[in-house]
Amino acid sequence: SYEGQAAIELEAIADPDERGRYEIEVREGTSGGLVLDPHAALTALGADAGSGTEPAVLAARFHDGVAAATVAACEALAVRHELETVVLSGGVWANRLLLERTVPALEAAGLHVLLPELLPPGDGGISYGQAVVAAAKAR
Repeated sequence: SYEGQAAIELEAIADPDERGRYEIEVREGTSGGLVLDPHAALTALGADAGSGTEPAVLAARFHDGVAAATVAACEALAVRHELETVVLSGGVWANRLLLERTVPALEAAGLHVLLPELLPPGDGGISYGQAVVAAAKAR
């Protein structure tokens, strides 16, 4: 096994035609941020798996739930902080299915979406960002 293997395999088997989703609650956290709480989604996924729902359907519903929760959180934060732009970065955005389900919904909500183009979305990009911040603070 390798880092990210489960996520890559889940993306690979997801039914591209499935449009159901597992609801991931977006709620206020204790420090003023938002929390994406997957408890209900994982409970529903487990119930569906136990009743024989195809893994491809489970995977697609999981992806759609993550996409919908991401959009809801971005919309809430955009309103709260009067923002119009969302930056999606981090290794999770190497997942093409999640990207394809999230970006159009963010754009439909009126948000401008920025994605990494010159740097990788994962650790390499994060390291570069940390170096940029450190350089700016050193000035």
